[in-house]
Amino acid sequence: MTKISKRISLYDIFQEDHREQNVIPSNTPEDEAPANGSAVQPVDEAAVIISTVTDQQNVVGSEKTSLCSLQRVSRILVCISSILSVAAAALSILLILQYFYHPVVQQACPDYLETCATSLNCSFADGANLCPPSRPPSNQTLASKYRNPVLLLTGRSLLQLYSVNAGRYYTVCHQGWKSSHGWTVCRELGFNSQSILSSPVPLSATDPTCPESFAVLNKTVVPPANLEGFLSPVEMCPSQEGVSLQCTDCGRSAAENHRIVGGSPSAWGRWPWQVSLRWDGRHVCGGSIISSQWVMSAAHCFVLSNFLTVGRWKVHAGSTSLNPSTSLSIHNIYYNGLYNPESNDYDVALLKTSQPMGFSETLRPVCLPRTKQEFKATGNCWISGWGHVSEGGQLSPVLREAKVHLISSQICNQSSHYPGLITAQMLCAGYLDGKVDSCQGDSGGALVCQEGGLWWQVGIVSWGEGCGRPNRPGVYTNLTALLDWVYHRLQTDSEIP
Repeated sequence: MTKISKRISLYDIFQEDHREQNVIPSNTPEDEAPANGSAVQPVDEAAVIISTVTDQQNVVGSEKTSLCSLQRVSRILVCISSILSVAAAALSILLILQYFYHPVVQQACPDYLETCATSLNCSFADGANLCPPSRPPSNQTLASKYRNPVLLLTGRSLLQLYSVNAGRYYTVCHQGWKSSHGWTVCRELGFNSQSILSSPVPLSATDPTCPESFAVLNKTVVPPANLEGFLSPVEMCPSQEGVSLQCTDCGRSAAENHRIVGGSPSAWGRWPWQVSLRWDGRHVCGGSIISSQWVMSAAHCFVLSNFLTVGRWKVHAGSTSLNPSTSLSIHNIYYNGLYNPESNDYDVALLKTSQPMGFSETLRPVCLPRTKQEFKATGNCWISGWGHVSEGGQLSPVLREAKVHLISSQICNQSSHYPGLITAQMLCAGYLDGKVDSCQGDSGGALVCQEGGLWWQVGIVSWGEGCGRPNRPGVYTNLTALLDWVYHRLQTDSEIP
């Protein structure tokens, strides 16, 4: 089986610690070897001085030395006694504090589609209930498979709503649509944005993205309890128009024109969603902003090295440099419960920040892909990160970027590449002749493609054999295949108070 390499930068965290452990002091007299190879005896400078006086002086000097020695011993004993007393007092205080105060050490939560329960507290503290209150979508039942209540189809973001009673999705007609409806739908998806955009989009009877079911929105004075209460099924939309909905002002770059192997430095504001994830202040992985309080990354950044303590992570955003920038604390970390460390399947995680981010030209979200959205293999697709600029190298001090091509799973699964290792939750990108690739330290970063003037996140930097090797392109989490998990997580730990 091919040896796979996760693209998490652990060397850059532990390399200094290893160097310190391997240093052996060599400047002490005991370590100095004489030229003739004989052993060197320790030298007492006081003995050398005393040996130069007369015998009578030796006797007097010995008595004085003995007295001085007794005084020194006495002083040392007093000092030791004082230190022990202070230590005992400090220990008593610590024990008292520990008895009355139990700090909560929050841990990253594995999560797939189940409602967060007490058994998933993800904490070392007994009795702590750190899992957020559940806000189950209107169509979720414990006995049935989860269905996302809202679908946004293809690059047109065509809106569809799910009906539990009918067991199907309805394409929403634009007739009767109001901006307030967009607010309600986006809240159901888990977004609390002030930049909701909607517009009519033409429908066609032969449109493969449209199901045969359509619905108009009811005219109600009091908002219904759930989205299904809005729907009135119809044969066809009266104006032959559906609703195109955008819940965030995403995917816009301030600088349009590369660790990234074979890349070049990135311009300020070119990838405003790119963040650096720091463990105890050291860069480990990348990530991407998808809303004002959510960052997406790779599950292996947290699981493989047991980096699960939430409080030791920080998000650094809004800069192309690894130097200190906007720093955000993390409130919760969730990784997909189906993540497999052996195959790296389902390699996705979501981080919720403690406070909302203020967006600007250099800090804004990337667009999540739409259901059934397809991207061209030779489209305008890019990767970015601070990872190693060469295999086994060092982190880049500045954000780098590189253009890549998408490679079909059929090709990537061939015996000359990654035979049978690429699952439906993965995709390949790069070049079969190598040279341009992601590497250690780039994990969790975004693979983005431009379509319709917007940048869409297609994948998450996950793994690969080496960096930039021929016939070993980079492997990325296929985000389109995991949209249900992403939206379900946003919905159950919503930004909405």
